[in-house]
Amino acid sequence: MVYCCYNHGEAGGKTININLSRLNDLELTVHNKLIEALSKGEQLKIIEAADYCEVSPSKISKFVKKLGFNNFKQYKQFFTGHPVIQSPKEISSELERLTRFIENFDHNLVDEFITLFKRYSRIIIFGFGPSFICVEYFAYKLALVSGKNIMVSQVEDHAAQLASEDTLLIVFSVTGKFSSFEKLFSGVKSQGAEILLILEEYDNSSTLKADNIFFLTQSTQSEKLLPYEKTRTAFFIFIEEILAKLMAEKAL
Repeated sequence: MVYCCYNHGEAGGKTININLSRLNDLELTVHNKLIEALSKGEQLKIIEAADYCEVSPSKISKFVKKLGFNNFKQYKQFFTGHPVIQSPKEISSELERLTRFIENFDHNLVDEFITLFKRYSRIIIFGFGPSFICVEYFAYKLALVSGKNIMVSQVEDHAAQLASEDTLLIVFSVTGKFSSFEKLFSGVKSQGAEILLILEEYDNSSTLKADNIFFLTQSTQSEKLLPYEKTRTAFFIFIEEILAKLMAEKAL
C-alpha cells in the first residue's frame, strides 16, 4: 500500500493523502506511464495523455479524481513538483443555507408535529402553488404510514368544508406572505378545527393567527425571488424526518 501526502499550495495548506493502492491494474499502468513521461519534461494535455497511454480521456479524468485531484492539471502539478492550485468550489448561496439548516435541524419540531398529529383522526394539509405539490406528496406518504384520513386542499372554502372538531389543518407556506390565510383560518376555526402553520422562513413580525406556528429555519431565501419561485427543499427534509420517525415507531 503506497501513500503520498502533499499540500495544496495555494489551497490553504490542506493535506491530502494519495493512496495509489486504490487504483486498479489498468489505472496503475496508466499512472506509471504518465509519471515516466512527466519526469522527462513532457507537457501533456489530457487528450495527449490519453493517446500516449492508449485509453480514453475520461479514463484519465476518472483515475486522477480517484486519487483526490480535481483534474488532470492538478495531477501534473503535483507529480512535477509544482504547487497544486485548488480551484475554489462553487457553492450556491441556497446550498450553503440548506447546509446550515441540516446542521442545525431542530428535531424537537418533528416530535411536536407527531404529538399534535396523533391527537386528531382527520388531517387536512393545505398549500398554495409549489407548496401544494409538497403537501400532496406528504399526504400520500402520511396516509400510508399512519392509516389516518389525510386530505389535501389548495382552496380555502374547500378546506373549511372538510374541517370538523376532530380535524387538524396543517398549512405549509415558505413565507406566510403569499396569502393572508385569514379567510382560511377563520373558516376552519368556525368548524372547531385546530391549525398548525409551518413556515420555512423565520419572521418575527408575522401577524398570522394560528394555534401553532413552526419556523423551520432562521434564514430567508433571496429577496429577489417571488414566493412561488423559492425552493421547497426544507419542507421535504422536514417531511422525510417526520415520515422516518413514524415508520420507526410503527416498526416497534
